[in-house]
Amino acid sequence: MTAKLPPQPPADLDVRKPSWRTWPTTEPLWQVANTGGSFAARFAVMRAYGPLASARFDPHPPPPAEHPTERILYAAIDLVTALAERFQNGREIRCRQPTNPIVYSWMPARPLQLIDVTDLSALRLGASQLLSTGPKRHTRTWAVAIRRTWPAADGLLYQSSMAGGECVALWAPAADSFPPRPAFATLMSDPAPDWIRTLRNAAAHIHYDFYR
Repeated sequence: MTAKLPPQPPADLDVRKPSWRTWPTTEPLWQVANTGGSFAARFAVMRAYGPLASARFDPHPPPPAEHPTERILYAAIDLVTALAERFQNGREIRCRQPTNPIVYSWMPARPLQLIDVTDLSALRLGASQLLSTGPKRHTRTWAVAIRRTWPAADGLLYQSSMAGGECVALWAPAADSFPPRPAFATLMSDPAPDWIRTLRNAAAHIHYDFYR
């Protein structure tokens, strides 16, 4: 019996036809990034260290290390989905943390060519919808294989395991797709009333606890 999400991709992955989605330059992406801690990064800096046990589509082959040819950056279609993904452990949004998180939003400087693993697309590759929700030790194996098979892909389009909205895992080819500066950049701890209201409303929308 074939598992709904086989731990290894099929041997004929390279002859299967993935579904491609173009992310246009008019569609924003949202990211919650760290400005402090082990993986602090400025805007548009993609993580070279991996794979991380907590990450779903890191394309880095194990064991965890700095990989000069591999990069990853996770983003979402909107702020609510980005927050739902980032703060899924405990389902609470805490604005003040040691990592001092920041919210970025930007539009790609060029269209992104993404392999779609939503809907039937994952099934055609030999996987299933569990690529977006299943055990991460398996989904990372799939990410490594997909990255190796289609090296020109900018990354993957998948569904948030929490909110269901579209998310992207951007890989090394997407490094040239970032604009010089983000359209939006605000620390989670920013005390501006409108910003606090936006975050509180987002938390209420997904039934996460909210702490300033």
